Amino acid sequence: MEGYGEITGRKVILRAEKTEDREMLLGLIRDPEIVKVTKGYQSLVPAVHSVDRSGFLPASAGSLRRIIAVREDPETGIGIIMLSDIDTESRTAQIQIKLLKTARRRGYGRDAVDTLVSYAFQELGLNCICSNILESNTASRRLFEACGFRQEGVQESRADQKGHCRSVCSYVKRMADSRDGR
Repeated sequence: MEGYGEITGRKVILRAEKTEDREMLLGLIRDPEIVKVTKGYQSLVPAVHSVDRSGFLPASAGSLRRIIAVREDPETGIGIIMLSDIDTESRTAQIQIKLLKTARRRGYGRDAVDTLVSYAFQELGLNCICSNILESNTASRRLFEACGFRQEGVQESRADQKGHCRSVCSYVKRMADSRDGR
């Protein structure tokens, strides 16, 4: 999946990772506010701690990982967005996003999610994108609802990295929802 080029939205560009993004990615991992409202960084940690020439591991099969950058400054990453568990048979995938604190509440997250979901539907032929968000993460829940995702359920008492139990909300967007303008 990493062979795909830049994906351009209204406000953001979703581009491949560069060595220069390493500090930004480490900042996302270390930000205590983000750690508190996310389930973890299983997909991001290996990318940051890789030792290959480029400084990153290639995304695993069935995933598409992109750095989020503002269109006016495409070299400076402000976050990461990822499609994972891409299943071409069932035409489904999971989506995750992490933004630097300085990039939040400026429309970049919404544009990044809308842009990647549109790309997944139109270019990858997917028809359903899911996101699992901690119930206490109201900012992310509002973001995905604003992007047309619908909450379809809650998984109770899921343990986080420190063993604390927290509920996870499952959000879904189907291609049919996009066509209906929902």
